[in-house]
Amino acid sequence: ANLMEMTGLEGSIEDDKNADMAAVVVAPTLSLKNIDKRKRKPNENNDESTKNGHPETKNLAKGLKQLKLVESSRKTEMEPATKFPSVTTRVSKPKELMRWKAELREQMHDTEGWKSLETSFGVLKAIIVGTGQPFSKYVDGYLLELLELASLHINRFVREISFHTAAAIAETCEIDTLKTLAKRFCTLLAKGLSDNWSQVRYASSIATRHLLGRAIEAGFAKDYLPILLPPMCINRYYVAQGVRIYSQESWRTVMGTQGPALVAKYIDQVVDFYTSQAQADNHAVREAACACITELAIKVDRKAVSPHVEKLLEVLIDCFKDDSWPVRDAACSACGDFIRVFPTESSGKMSKLYRLWFGHLSDSIPTVREGAAIALGKSVEAYKEDAVSVVVSRLKVALPAVKEQKPDSKRLSGVDNVTQFGVARRVTGKEALKNSDQQMYSCGSLAPKMKKRGAGCMDHSFQRPAEPWEITDGALFLLRELSLQHAELVGQFIEQAAEMVSLRHYGHHVYLKQTFWKVVPVIAKNMGKRPFKRVMEPIMEPMFDTLVCNHRLAMHAAADCIEFLAKYLGNLVFTGRLTEDMKAKIRRSNLVHLQV
Repeated sequence: ANLMEMTGLEGSIEDDKNADMAAVVVAPTLSLKNIDKRKRKPNENNDESTKNGHPETKNLAKGLKQLKLVESSRKTEMEPATKFPSVTTRVSKPKELMRWKAELREQMHDTEGWKSLETSFGVLKAIIVGTGQPFSKYVDGYLLELLELASLHINRFVREISFHTAAAIAETCEIDTLKTLAKRFCTLLAKGLSDNWSQVRYASSIATRHLLGRAIEAGFAKDYLPILLPPMCINRYYVAQGVRIYSQESWRTVMGTQGPALVAKYIDQVVDFYTSQAQADNHAVREAACACITELAIKVDRKAVSPHVEKLLEVLIDCFKDDSWPVRDAACSACGDFIRVFPTESSGKMSKLYRLWFGHLSDSIPTVREGAAIALGKSVEAYKEDAVSVVVSRLKVALPAVKEQKPDSKRLSGVDNVTQFGVARRVTGKEALKNSDQQMYSCGSLAPKMKKRGAGCMDHSFQRPAEPWEITDGALFLLRELSLQHAELVGQFIEQAAEMVSLRHYGHHVYLKQTFWKVVPVIAKNMGKRPFKRVMEPIMEPMFDTLVCNHRLAMHAAADCIEFLAKYLGNLVFTGRLTEDMKAKIRRSNLVHLQV
Protein backbone atom coordinates (compact mmCIF):
# COMPACT_ATOMS: atom_id res chain seq x y z
CA ALA A 1 0.00 0.00 0.00
CA ASN A 2 2.84 2.42 0.86
CA LEU A 3 4.57 1.55 -2.36
CA MET A 4 1.49 2.35 -4.47
CA GLU A 5 0.81 5.56 -2.56
CA MET A 6 4.36 6.87 -3.04
CA THR A 7 4.47 6.05 -6.74
CA GLY A 8 0.94 7.21 -7.58
CA LEU A 9 0.19 3.97 -9.39
CA GLU A 10 -2.65 2.71 -7.19
CA GLY A 11 -5.23 2.23 -9.92
CA SER A 12 -2.96 0.79 -12.58
CA ILE A 13 -1.18 -1.64 -10.25
CA GLU A 14 -4.41 -2.86 -8.73
CA ASP A 15 -5.65 -3.92 -12.14
CA ASP A 16 -2.34 -5.46 -13.15
CA LYS A 17 -2.29 -9.24 -12.86
CA ASN A 18 1.38 -9.11 -11.97
CA ALA A 19 1.11 -6.54 -9.18
CA ASP A 20 2.41 -8.93 -6.56
CA MET A 21 5.51 -9.66 -8.62
CA ALA A 22 6.11 -5.94 -9.07
CA ALA A 23 5.77 -5.31 -5.35
CA VAL A 24 8.12 -8.15 -4.45
CA VAL A 25 10.76 -7.07 -6.95
CA VAL A 26 10.69 -3.34 -6.19
CA ALA A 27 10.15 -3.45 -2.42
CA PRO A 28 13.84 -4.18 -1.67
CA THR A 29 14.74 -1.05 -3.66
CA LEU A 30 12.79 1.03 -1.16
CA SER A 31 14.82 -0.20 1.75
CA LEU A 32 18.11 0.11 -0.12
CA LYS A 33 17.41 3.70 -1.21
CA ASN A 34 16.11 4.64 2.25
CA ILE A 35 12.98 6.26 0.92
CA ASP A 36 11.17 7.47 4.00
CA LYS A 37 9.03 10.58 4.10
CA ARG A 38 9.67 11.01 7.83
CA LYS A 39 13.35 11.72 7.15
CA ARG A 40 12.55 14.91 5.25
CA LYS A 41 12.63 18.11 7.24
CA PRO A 42 9.27 19.93 7.59
CA ASN A 43 10.52 23.23 6.11
CA GLU A 44 12.68 21.69 3.42
CA ASN A 45 11.66 22.88 -0.05
CA ASN A 46 13.18 21.23 -3.05
CA ASP A 47 12.03 22.84 -6.28
CA GLU A 48 12.81 19.79 -8.38
CA SER A 49 10.92 17.45 -6.07
CA THR A 50 8.00 19.89 -5.82
CA LYS A 51 7.59 20.19 -9.55
CA ASN A 52 8.46 16.69 -10.67
CA GLY A 53 8.13 14.63 -7.48
CA HIS A 54 10.89 13.17 -5.34
CA PRO A 55 13.79 11.96 -7.56
CA GLU A 56 13.88 8.48 -5.99
CA THR A 57 10.10 8.15 -6.22
CA LYS A 58 10.24 9.25 -9.85
CA ASN A 59 12.88 6.65 -10.67
CA LEU A 60 10.92 4.05 -8.76
CA ALA A 61 7.72 4.80 -10.69
CA LYS A 62 9.65 4.63 -13.94
CA GLY A 63 11.05 1.25 -12.95
CA LEU A 64 7.60 -0.01 -12.08
CA LYS A 65 6.20 1.03 -15.46
CA GLN A 66 9.09 -0.67 -17.24
CA LEU A 67 8.50 -3.78 -15.20
CA LYS A 68 4.80 -3.71 -16.17
CA LEU A 69 5.72 -3.47 -19.84
CA VAL A 70 8.11 -6.39 -19.59
CA GLU A 71 5.61 -8.55 -17.73
CA SER A 72 2.77 -7.65 -20.08
CA SER A 73 4.90 -8.81 -23.01
CA ARG A 74 5.31 -12.16 -21.27
CA LYS A 75 1.61 -12.70 -20.62
CA THR A 76 1.16 -14.72 -23.76
CA GLU A 77 4.15 -16.89 -22.88
CA MET A 78 3.09 -17.58 -19.31
CA GLU A 79 0.88 -20.56 -18.60
CA PRO A 80 -2.32 -19.87 -16.62
CA ALA A 81 -0.99 -21.80 -13.61
CA THR A 82 1.98 -19.41 -13.27
CA LYS A 83 -0.01 -16.15 -13.38
CA PHE A 84 -0.22 -14.13 -10.20
CA PRO A 85 -3.69 -13.06 -9.03
CA SER A 86 -4.44 -9.40 -8.62
CA VAL A 87 -4.69 -7.65 -5.27
CA THR A 88 -8.45 -7.39 -5.71
CA THR A 89 -8.72 -11.12 -6.42
CA ARG A 90 -6.77 -11.99 -3.29
CA VAL A 91 -8.91 -9.85 -1.02
CA SER A 92 -12.20 -10.85 -2.60
CA LYS A 93 -11.50 -14.63 -2.45
CA PRO A 94 -10.58 -15.78 1.07
CA LYS A 95 -9.96 -19.37 -0.04
CA GLU A 96 -7.48 -18.19 -2.66
CA LEU A 97 -5.76 -16.04 -0.04
CA MET A 98 -5.48 -18.98 2.35
CA ARG A 99 -4.01 -21.13 -0.41
CA TRP A 100 -1.37 -18.53 -1.16
CA LYS A 101 -0.49 -18.19 2.50
CA ALA A 102 -0.12 -21.96 2.80
CA GLU A 103 2.18 -22.04 -0.22
CA LEU A 104 4.24 -19.23 1.28
CA ARG A 105 4.60 -21.13 4.57
CA GLU A 106 5.81 -24.20 2.70
CA GLN A 107 8.47 -22.17 0.92
CA MET A 108 9.71 -20.57 4.14
CA HIS A 109 12.02 -22.50 6.43
CA ASP A 110 10.91 -22.76 10.04
CA THR A 111 14.21 -21.40 11.33
CA GLU A 112 14.01 -18.09 9.48
CA GLY A 113 14.32 -15.00 11.63
CA TRP A 114 11.28 -13.05 12.76
CA LYS A 115 12.89 -9.79 13.87
CA SER A 116 12.13 -9.07 17.53
CA LEU A 117 9.29 -11.54 18.12
CA GLU A 118 11.42 -14.15 19.89
CA THR A 119 13.30 -11.59 21.98
CA SER A 120 10.03 -9.87 22.91
CA PHE A 121 8.73 -13.14 24.32
CA GLY A 122 12.02 -13.49 26.17
CA VAL A 123 11.48 -10.09 27.75
CA LEU A 124 7.92 -11.05 28.69
CA LYS A 125 9.18 -14.23 30.32
CA ALA A 126 11.78 -12.27 32.30
CA ILE A 127 9.09 -9.84 33.48
CA ILE A 128 6.88 -12.73 34.65
CA VAL A 129 9.74 -14.40 36.53
CA GLY A 130 10.90 -11.14 38.07
CA THR A 131 7.42 -9.95 39.07
CA GLY A 132 6.24 -13.27 40.48
CA GLN A 133 2.70 -13.65 41.82
CA PRO A 134 1.73 -9.96 41.35
CA PHE A 135 1.83 -10.64 37.60
CA SER A 136 -1.19 -12.95 38.02
CA LYS A 137 -3.66 -10.12 37.38
CA TYR A 138 -2.26 -9.79 33.85
CA VAL A 139 -2.67 -13.50 33.07
CA ASP A 140 -5.98 -13.51 31.26
CA GLY A 141 -7.59 -14.78 28.10
CA TYR A 142 -5.79 -12.20 25.97
CA LEU A 143 -2.32 -13.32 27.12
CA LEU A 144 -3.30 -16.95 26.70
CA GLU A 145 -4.53 -16.22 23.18
CA LEU A 146 -1.15 -14.65 22.43
CA LEU A 147 0.61 -17.80 23.63
CA GLU A 148 -1.75 -19.98 21.58
CA LEU A 149 -0.95 -18.01 18.44
CA ALA A 150 2.78 -18.22 19.15
CA SER A 151 2.53 -21.98 19.74
CA LEU A 152 1.31 -22.35 16.15
CA HIS A 153 3.97 -20.06 14.66
CA ILE A 154 6.00 -21.39 11.74
CA ASN A 155 9.28 -20.47 13.43
CA ARG A 156 10.35 -23.13 15.92
CA PHE A 157 12.26 -20.65 18.10
CA VAL A 158 9.13 -18.57 18.55
CA ARG A 159 7.20 -21.70 19.52
CA GLU A 160 9.93 -22.70 21.94
CA ILE A 161 10.08 -19.35 23.76
CA SER A 162 6.28 -19.25 23.95
CA PHE A 163 6.30 -22.47 25.97
CA HIS A 164 9.15 -21.21 28.15
CA THR A 165 6.91 -18.20 28.84
CA ALA A 166 4.05 -20.57 29.65
CA ALA A 167 6.37 -22.42 32.05
CA ALA A 168 7.11 -19.13 33.83
CA ILE A 169 3.37 -18.51 34.21
CA ALA A 170 2.75 -22.03 35.52
CA GLU A 171 5.56 -21.71 38.05
CA THR A 172 4.95 -18.22 39.45
CA CYS A 173 1.27 -17.26 39.10
CA GLU A 174 -1.38 -17.66 41.77
CA ILE A 175 -3.11 -21.02 41.89
CA ASP A 176 -6.57 -19.47 41.49
CA THR A 177 -5.49 -17.88 38.22
CA LEU A 178 -4.14 -21.19 36.93
CA LYS A 179 -7.31 -22.97 37.96
CA THR A 180 -9.45 -20.50 36.01
CA LEU A 181 -7.47 -20.95 32.78
CA ALA A 182 -6.39 -24.57 33.32
CA LYS A 183 -8.31 -26.16 30.44
CA ARG A 184 -6.99 -23.78 27.78
CA PHE A 185 -3.55 -23.94 29.34
CA CYS A 186 -3.48 -27.75 29.23
CA THR A 187 -4.67 -27.80 25.62
CA LEU A 188 -1.87 -25.38 24.77
CA LEU A 189 0.75 -27.55 26.48
CA ALA A 190 -0.52 -30.72 24.77
CA LYS A 191 0.26 -29.11 21.40
CA GLY A 192 3.80 -28.40 22.53
CA LEU A 193 4.28 -31.94 23.83
CA SER A 194 3.46 -33.19 20.32
CA ASP A 195 5.57 -30.68 18.38
CA ASN A 196 7.89 -31.87 15.62
CA TRP A 197 10.92 -30.13 17.16
CA SER A 198 12.62 -31.59 20.23
CA GLN A 199 13.39 -28.17 21.73
CA VAL A 200 9.71 -27.24 21.63
CA ARG A 201 8.75 -30.54 23.26
CA TYR A 202 11.32 -29.94 25.97
CA ALA A 203 10.04 -26.42 26.73
CA SER A 204 6.49 -27.70 26.88
CA SER A 205 7.58 -30.56 29.16
CA ILE A 206 8.98 -28.03 31.63
CA ALA A 207 5.70 -26.11 31.66
CA THR A 208 3.72 -29.34 32.05
CA ARG A 209 5.72 -30.44 35.07
CA HIS A 210 5.18 -27.07 36.81
CA LEU A 211 1.47 -27.00 36.00
CA LEU A 212 0.65 -30.58 36.99
CA GLY A 213 2.76 -30.42 40.12
CA ARG A 214 0.84 -27.41 41.40
CA ALA A 215 -2.51 -28.74 40.11
CA ILE A 216 -2.11 -32.01 42.02
CA GLU A 217 -1.32 -30.13 45.22
CA ALA A 218 -4.41 -27.95 44.71
CA GLY A 219 -6.60 -30.93 43.82
CA PHE A 220 -7.81 -30.02 40.34
CA ALA A 221 -5.41 -32.07 38.19
CA LYS A 222 -7.79 -34.98 37.59
CA ASP A 223 -9.94 -32.93 35.24
CA TYR A 224 -7.03 -32.27 32.91
CA LEU A 225 -5.05 -35.52 33.02
CA PRO A 226 -6.91 -36.89 29.96
CA ILE A 227 -5.40 -34.01 27.94
CA LEU A 228 -1.81 -34.20 29.18
CA LEU A 229 -1.36 -37.86 30.10
CA PRO A 230 -1.10 -39.33 26.55
CA PRO A 231 1.62 -36.95 25.26
CA MET A 232 3.51 -37.27 28.54
CA CYS A 233 3.49 -41.05 28.08
CA ILE A 234 4.86 -40.98 24.57
CA ASN A 235 7.65 -38.50 25.36
CA ARG A 236 9.15 -41.02 27.79
CA TYR A 237 10.24 -42.96 24.69
CA TYR A 238 11.10 -40.01 22.45
CA VAL A 239 14.37 -40.30 20.54
CA ALA A 240 15.84 -37.01 21.87
CA GLN A 241 17.62 -37.90 25.09
CA GLY A 242 16.90 -34.62 26.88
CA VAL A 243 13.16 -34.87 26.24
CA ARG A 244 13.11 -38.57 27.14
CA ILE A 245 14.98 -38.27 30.44
CA TYR A 246 13.11 -35.15 31.56
CA SER A 247 9.76 -36.75 30.72
CA GLN A 248 10.65 -39.89 32.66
CA GLU A 249 11.62 -37.79 35.68
CA SER A 250 8.40 -35.80 35.38
CA TRP A 251 6.39 -39.02 35.22
CA ARG A 252 7.97 -40.35 38.41
CA THR A 253 7.62 -36.99 40.17
CA VAL A 254 4.02 -36.25 39.18
CA MET A 255 2.46 -39.73 38.86
CA GLY A 256 4.44 -41.60 41.49
CA THR A 257 3.42 -45.29 41.45
CA GLN A 258 -0.03 -44.56 40.00
CA GLY A 259 1.11 -44.38 36.36
CA PRO A 260 -0.28 -47.74 35.08
CA ALA A 261 -3.56 -47.22 36.94
CA LEU A 262 -3.99 -43.73 35.45
CA VAL A 263 -3.23 -45.00 31.94
CA ALA A 264 -5.85 -47.73 32.41
CA LYS A 265 -8.33 -45.13 33.66
CA TYR A 266 -7.89 -42.92 30.60
CA ILE A 267 -7.23 -45.76 28.16
CA ASP A 268 -9.60 -44.42 25.47
CA GLN A 269 -7.76 -41.10 25.22
CA VAL A 270 -4.38 -42.84 25.37
CA VAL A 271 -5.21 -45.28 22.56
CA ASP A 272 -6.58 -42.51 20.33
CA PHE A 273 -3.45 -40.43 20.86
CA TYR A 274 -1.09 -43.35 20.20
CA THR A 275 -3.00 -44.12 17.01
CA SER A 276 -2.61 -40.56 15.76
CA GLN A 277 1.08 -40.45 16.66
CA ALA A 278 1.72 -43.71 14.80
CA GLN A 279 0.69 -41.79 11.66
CA ALA A 280 2.97 -38.79 12.33
CA ASP A 281 5.34 -37.47 9.68
CA ASN A 282 8.30 -37.71 12.07
CA HIS A 283 9.71 -41.23 12.08
CA ALA A 284 11.00 -40.79 15.65
CA VAL A 285 7.44 -40.12 16.84
CA ARG A 286 6.17 -43.24 15.08
CA GLU A 287 8.89 -45.30 16.73
CA ALA A 288 8.00 -43.90 20.17
CA ALA A 289 4.31 -44.67 19.54
CA CYS A 290 5.16 -48.33 18.82
CA ALA A 291 7.20 -48.53 22.03
CA CYS A 292 4.30 -47.07 24.02
CA ILE A 293 1.85 -49.53 22.49
CA THR A 294 4.19 -52.32 23.60
CA GLU A 295 4.04 -50.89 27.11
CA LEU A 296 0.25 -51.12 27.09
CA ALA A 297 0.47 -54.86 26.52
CA ILE A 298 3.13 -55.44 29.17
CA LYS A 299 2.37 -53.04 32.04
CA VAL A 300 -1.28 -51.97 31.89
CA ASP A 301 -4.27 -53.93 33.19
CA ARG A 302 -5.40 -56.52 30.63
CA LYS A 303 -9.09 -55.79 31.14
CA ALA A 304 -8.59 -52.14 30.23
CA VAL A 305 -6.50 -52.85 27.12
CA SER A 306 -8.44 -55.89 25.82
CA PRO A 307 -11.22 -53.93 24.00
CA HIS A 308 -8.58 -52.00 22.04
CA VAL A 309 -6.36 -54.91 20.97
CA GLU A 310 -7.72 -55.17 17.43
CA LYS A 311 -7.32 -51.44 16.81
CA LEU A 312 -3.80 -51.38 18.23
CA LEU A 313 -2.75 -54.41 16.17
CA GLU A 314 -3.98 -52.68 13.01
CA VAL A 315 -1.84 -49.68 13.90
CA LEU A 316 1.21 -51.89 14.49
CA ILE A 317 0.68 -53.81 11.25
CA ASP A 318 0.55 -50.47 9.44
CA CYS A 319 3.85 -49.47 11.07
CA PHE A 320 5.24 -52.85 9.95
CA LYS A 321 5.29 -51.37 6.44
CA ASP A 322 7.23 -48.24 7.39
CA ASP A 323 10.26 -47.14 5.39
CA SER A 324 12.18 -46.42 8.59
CA TRP A 325 13.68 -49.65 9.91
CA PRO A 326 13.64 -48.57 13.60
CA VAL A 327 9.86 -48.09 13.28
CA ARG A 328 9.47 -51.51 11.68
CA ASP A 329 11.64 -53.07 14.35
CA ALA A 330 9.61 -51.47 17.16
CA ALA A 331 6.33 -52.54 15.52
CA CYS A 332 7.64 -56.09 15.07
CA SER A 333 8.52 -56.43 18.76
CA ALA A 334 5.23 -54.82 19.84
CA CYS A 335 3.19 -57.33 17.83
CA GLY A 336 5.04 -60.18 19.51
CA ASP A 337 4.21 -58.80 22.96
CA PHE A 338 0.56 -58.33 22.04
CA ILE A 339 -0.02 -61.85 20.77
CA ARG A 340 1.77 -63.26 23.83
CA VAL A 341 -0.45 -61.32 26.26
CA PHE A 342 -3.66 -61.39 24.17
CA PRO A 343 -3.53 -64.65 22.18
CA THR A 344 -7.31 -65.00 21.84
CA GLU A 345 -7.92 -61.44 20.69
CA SER A 346 -4.97 -61.61 18.26
CA SER A 347 -5.74 -64.95 16.62
CA GLY A 348 -7.53 -63.36 13.67
CA LYS A 349 -4.39 -61.43 12.66
CA MET A 350 -1.92 -64.32 12.83
CA SER A 351 -1.86 -65.20 9.13
CA LYS A 352 -0.98 -61.61 8.28
CA LEU A 353 1.56 -61.41 11.10
CA TYR A 354 3.32 -64.63 10.08
CA ARG A 355 3.71 -63.29 6.55
CA LEU A 356 5.20 -60.04 7.85
CA TRP A 357 7.48 -61.73 10.39
CA PHE A 358 8.87 -64.18 7.84
CA GLY A 359 9.47 -61.30 5.44
CA HIS A 360 11.37 -59.35 8.08
CA LEU A 361 13.32 -62.46 9.06
CA SER A 362 15.37 -61.89 5.88
CA ASP A 363 15.52 -58.09 6.13
CA SER A 364 18.74 -56.29 5.21
CA ILE A 365 19.04 -54.88 8.76
CA PRO A 366 20.39 -57.41 11.31
CA THR A 367 18.40 -56.00 14.24
CA VAL A 368 15.17 -56.28 12.23
CA ARG A 369 15.95 -59.93 11.50
CA GLU A 370 16.60 -60.58 15.17
CA GLY A 371 13.45 -58.71 16.21
CA ALA A 372 11.33 -60.80 13.84
CA ALA A 373 12.83 -63.98 15.30
CA ILE A 374 12.05 -62.81 18.83
CA ALA A 375 8.45 -62.06 17.86
CA LEU A 376 8.08 -65.51 16.28
CA GLY A 377 9.42 -67.01 19.49
CA LYS A 378 6.68 -65.23 21.41
CA SER A 379 4.11 -66.62 19.00
CA VAL A 380 5.38 -70.11 19.85
CA GLU A 381 4.93 -69.28 23.52
CA ALA A 382 1.36 -68.09 22.91
CA TYR A 383 0.04 -70.68 20.44
CA LYS A 384 2.15 -73.73 21.34
CA GLU A 385 1.98 -76.55 18.79
CA ASP A 386 0.08 -74.55 16.18
CA ALA A 387 2.90 -72.03 15.97
CA VAL A 388 5.65 -74.67 16.32
CA SER A 389 4.61 -76.38 13.10
CA VAL A 390 4.66 -73.07 11.22
CA VAL A 391 8.06 -72.05 12.61
CA VAL A 392 9.73 -75.43 12.04
CA SER A 393 8.52 -75.60 8.46
CA ARG A 394 10.02 -72.15 7.89
CA LEU A 395 13.32 -73.22 9.48
CA LYS A 396 13.62 -76.18 7.12
CA VAL A 397 13.39 -73.85 4.13
CA ALA A 398 15.40 -70.88 5.43
CA LEU A 399 18.38 -72.59 7.06
CA PRO A 400 19.94 -74.07 3.88
CA ALA A 401 19.27 -70.93 1.79
CA VAL A 402 22.94 -69.87 1.94
CA LYS A 403 23.80 -72.70 -0.45
CA GLU A 404 22.26 -70.55 -3.19
CA GLN A 405 24.54 -67.62 -2.38
CA LYS A 406 26.57 -66.47 -5.39
CA PRO A 407 30.35 -66.66 -4.92
CA ASP A 408 30.94 -63.10 -6.11
CA SER A 409 28.26 -61.56 -3.92
CA LYS A 410 29.07 -58.62 -1.71
CA ARG A 411 27.39 -57.17 1.30
CA LEU A 412 24.58 -54.85 0.13
CA SER A 413 25.09 -55.90 -3.48
CA GLY A 414 23.33 -53.91 -6.19
CA VAL A 415 23.20 -50.73 -4.15
CA ASP A 416 25.32 -47.60 -3.83
CA ASN A 417 26.78 -45.91 -0.77
CA VAL A 418 23.98 -43.37 -0.25
CA THR A 419 22.04 -44.76 2.67
CA GLN A 420 18.89 -44.03 4.63
CA PHE A 421 18.96 -45.54 8.12
CA GLY A 422 21.70 -47.90 6.97
CA VAL A 423 19.69 -49.12 3.97
CA ALA A 424 21.14 -48.18 0.60
CA ARG A 425 18.90 -47.33 -2.32
CA ARG A 426 19.05 -49.57 -5.35
CA VAL A 427 20.74 -48.28 -8.52
CA THR A 428 19.20 -49.05 -11.90
CA GLY A 429 19.67 -47.72 -15.41
CA LYS A 430 21.63 -44.52 -15.80
CA GLU A 431 21.91 -43.89 -12.07
CA ALA A 432 18.10 -43.94 -11.98
CA LEU A 433 17.87 -40.31 -13.11
CA LYS A 434 20.46 -38.65 -10.92
CA ASN A 435 18.42 -35.63 -9.95
CA SER A 436 15.24 -37.45 -8.98
CA ASP A 437 14.27 -39.01 -5.63
CA GLN A 438 17.12 -37.38 -3.80
CA GLN A 439 17.41 -37.69 -0.05
CA MET A 440 15.15 -35.32 1.89
CA TYR A 441 15.76 -34.17 5.45
CA SER A 442 13.19 -33.80 8.16
CA CYS A 443 13.45 -30.53 10.06
CA GLY A 444 11.98 -32.30 13.07
CA SER A 445 14.79 -34.78 13.54
CA LEU A 446 17.58 -33.70 11.17
CA ALA A 447 17.40 -37.20 9.70
CA PRO A 448 16.19 -38.43 6.32
CA LYS A 449 12.48 -37.94 5.92
CA MET A 450 10.97 -41.42 5.61
CA LYS A 451 7.54 -42.29 4.28
CA LYS A 452 5.04 -43.82 6.67
CA ARG A 453 4.36 -46.96 4.66
CA GLY A 454 4.59 -48.71 1.31
CA ALA A 455 1.86 -49.92 -0.94
CA GLY A 456 1.98 -53.57 0.14
CA CYS A 457 3.08 -55.67 3.07
CA MET A 458 6.70 -55.59 1.89
CA ASP A 459 6.54 -52.95 -0.85
CA HIS A 460 8.93 -50.46 0.75
CA SER A 461 10.60 -47.91 -1.48
CA PHE A 462 14.11 -48.97 -0.43
CA GLN A 463 13.51 -52.72 -0.26
CA ARG A 464 15.94 -54.91 -2.19
CA PRO A 465 15.76 -58.68 -2.69
CA ALA A 466 17.11 -60.59 0.30
CA GLU A 467 20.53 -62.18 -0.04
CA PRO A 468 20.47 -65.96 0.61
CA TRP A 469 22.94 -65.61 3.48
CA GLU A 470 20.58 -63.12 5.16
CA ILE A 471 17.77 -65.67 5.02
CA THR A 472 20.02 -68.20 6.78
CA ASP A 473 21.11 -65.55 9.26
CA GLY A 474 17.49 -64.92 10.24
CA ALA A 475 16.97 -68.67 10.58
CA LEU A 476 19.83 -68.84 13.12
CA PHE A 477 18.12 -66.19 15.25
CA LEU A 478 14.88 -68.16 14.94
CA LEU A 479 16.70 -71.33 16.03
CA ARG A 480 17.80 -69.54 19.20
CA GLU A 481 14.25 -68.39 19.98
CA LEU A 482 12.80 -71.84 19.34
CA SER A 483 15.22 -73.30 21.89
CA LEU A 484 13.61 -71.20 24.61
CA GLN A 485 10.33 -73.11 24.34
CA HIS A 486 11.17 -76.36 22.53
CA ALA A 487 14.84 -77.13 23.01
CA GLU A 488 14.29 -80.76 22.05
CA LEU A 489 13.48 -79.68 18.48
CA VAL A 490 16.64 -77.66 18.01
CA GLY A 491 19.11 -80.54 18.14
CA GLN A 492 18.05 -81.81 14.72
CA PHE A 493 19.14 -78.50 13.13
CA ILE A 494 22.57 -78.10 14.79
CA GLU A 495 24.51 -80.25 12.34
CA GLN A 496 22.91 -78.57 9.33
CA ALA A 497 23.56 -75.12 10.81
CA ALA A 498 27.24 -75.97 11.37
CA GLU A 499 27.48 -77.10 7.76
CA MET A 500 26.00 -73.81 6.51
CA VAL A 501 28.38 -71.79 8.68
CA SER A 502 31.35 -73.72 7.29
CA LEU A 503 30.69 -72.47 3.77
CA ARG A 504 33.25 -69.91 2.63
CA HIS A 505 32.53 -69.48 -1.07
CA TYR A 506 30.99 -66.00 -0.68
CA GLY A 507 32.42 -62.71 0.45
CA HIS A 508 30.67 -62.04 3.75
CA HIS A 509 30.53 -65.51 5.32
CA VAL A 510 32.11 -64.04 8.46
CA TYR A 511 28.87 -62.20 9.32
CA LEU A 512 26.96 -65.48 9.34
CA LYS A 513 29.68 -67.02 11.54
CA GLN A 514 29.44 -64.11 13.94
CA THR A 515 25.69 -64.65 14.35
CA PHE A 516 26.04 -68.40 14.86
CA TRP A 517 28.65 -68.21 17.60
CA LYS A 518 26.49 -65.66 19.40
CA VAL A 519 23.43 -67.91 19.42
CA VAL A 520 25.21 -71.19 20.28
CA PRO A 521 25.69 -70.37 24.01
CA VAL A 522 21.97 -69.60 24.39
CA ILE A 523 21.01 -72.81 22.57
CA ALA A 524 23.41 -74.87 24.68
CA LYS A 525 22.04 -73.48 27.91
CA ASN A 526 18.44 -74.06 26.86
CA MET A 527 19.09 -77.60 25.68
CA GLY A 528 20.99 -78.65 28.78
CA LYS A 529 24.47 -80.14 29.13
CA ARG A 530 23.81 -83.76 28.24
CA PRO A 531 21.60 -83.17 25.14
CA PHE A 532 23.97 -80.52 23.84
CA LYS A 533 27.08 -82.70 24.21
CA ARG A 534 25.44 -85.24 21.94
CA VAL A 535 25.13 -82.70 19.08
CA MET A 536 28.13 -80.42 19.63
CA GLU A 537 30.72 -82.40 17.65
CA PRO A 538 29.87 -80.86 14.22
CA ILE A 539 30.35 -77.30 15.50
CA MET A 540 33.87 -77.77 16.93
CA GLU A 541 35.90 -77.48 13.72
CA PRO A 542 34.03 -74.42 12.32
CA MET A 543 34.29 -72.71 15.70
CA PHE A 544 38.09 -72.94 15.85
CA ASP A 545 38.42 -71.98 12.17
CA THR A 546 36.52 -68.78 12.96
CA LEU A 547 38.87 -68.10 15.88
CA VAL A 548 41.70 -67.49 13.38
CA CYS A 549 39.69 -66.03 10.46
CA ASN A 550 41.17 -62.49 10.74
CA HIS A 551 37.75 -60.83 11.12
CA ARG A 552 37.77 -59.29 14.57
CA LEU A 553 34.03 -59.42 15.32
CA ALA A 554 33.69 -63.02 14.21
CA MET A 555 36.88 -63.97 16.09
CA HIS A 556 35.58 -62.38 19.30
CA ALA A 557 32.22 -64.16 18.93
CA ALA A 558 33.99 -67.53 18.49
CA ALA A 559 36.31 -66.83 21.44
CA ASP A 560 33.37 -65.96 23.69
CA CYS A 561 31.60 -69.16 22.61
CA ILE A 562 34.68 -71.29 23.37
CA GLU A 563 35.10 -69.79 26.83
CA PHE A 564 31.39 -70.24 27.59
CA LEU A 565 31.37 -73.91 26.57
CA ALA A 566 34.52 -74.60 28.59
CA LYS A 567 32.91 -73.07 31.67
CA TYR A 568 29.44 -74.52 31.08
CA LEU A 569 30.49 -78.10 30.27
CA GLY A 570 33.57 -78.10 32.47
CA ASN A 571 37.16 -77.44 31.41
CA LEU A 572 38.20 -81.11 31.45
CA VAL A 573 35.14 -82.24 29.47
CA PHE A 574 35.59 -79.53 26.87
CA THR A 575 39.36 -79.77 26.43
CA GLY A 576 39.05 -83.53 26.20
CA ARG A 577 37.20 -83.08 22.92
CA LEU A 578 39.89 -80.83 21.37
CA THR A 579 42.33 -81.99 18.72
CA GLU A 580 45.96 -80.91 18.71
CA ASP A 581 45.21 -78.44 15.92
CA MET A 582 42.44 -76.86 18.02
CA LYS A 583 44.75 -76.58 21.01
CA ALA A 584 47.40 -74.93 18.83
CA LYS A 585 44.87 -72.36 17.65
CA ILE A 586 43.95 -71.57 21.26
CA ARG A 587 47.65 -71.04 22.11
CA ARG A 588 48.10 -68.70 19.13
CA SER A 589 45.04 -66.66 19.98
CA ASN A 590 45.16 -63.83 22.49
CA LEU A 591 41.35 -63.80 22.76
CA VAL A 592 40.87 -67.11 24.58
CA HIS A 593 42.18 -67.52 28.13
CA LEU A 594 41.97 -71.26 28.55
CA GLN A 595 44.40 -73.83 29.92
CA VAL A 596 44.86 -76.68 27.44
